[in-house]
Amino acid sequence: MPRESGHFHDGQLSAAAALLRRFHDATASLVQDVDSGTEVICHNDWGPPNAVFIDGLPTGIIDFDTIVPGLRLWDLGYSAFAWLDLGNPDYTGDEQIRRLFVFAKGYGSKQCSAAAIATYAIARQTALAVSGKTRGNADIAAWAESAAIWTVLNVTERLAPTGYGLIARV
Repeated sequence: MPRESGHFHDGQLSAAAALLRRFHDATASLVQDVDSGTEVICHNDWGPPNAVFIDGLPTGIIDFDTIVPGLRLWDLGYSAFAWLDLGNPDYTGDEQIRRLFVFAKGYGSKQCSAAAIATYAIARQTALAVSGKTRGNADIAAWAESAAIWTVLNVTERLAPTGYGLIARV
């Protein structure tokens, strides 16, 4: 697991999500081709290492070398993975679900529910695992794959309204 992962309290999680929402809202008008499936400019690496903290709260976003047009949920999935340390077995599934609801409420969009963010978090974890394997970084690949499996079993399976899960098992 990356060293910059850590425990963030509810206020920090809410502030991080709200800051991402303000960034997304500010960039929505820059995306010209709404038919392409893009909504906003995605940071694609919004996590604690790319945050400016004042009095313990994230108040600024830095490091924009990975921005591209995309979906709010794509960015939120990675951000939840990073800020909540989704997949870390030090947290219970119940605690991560609770924290995910705090994060989703901080973002403040009905379309970006905790369940939807969790689904995209798995997509981002899986993408990181594949990227790690492709680039020969076995440690990152194994960590991200393990995080995706944990998230499926402990978060998304429990958030699914039908009991069948939100996605197929990894």
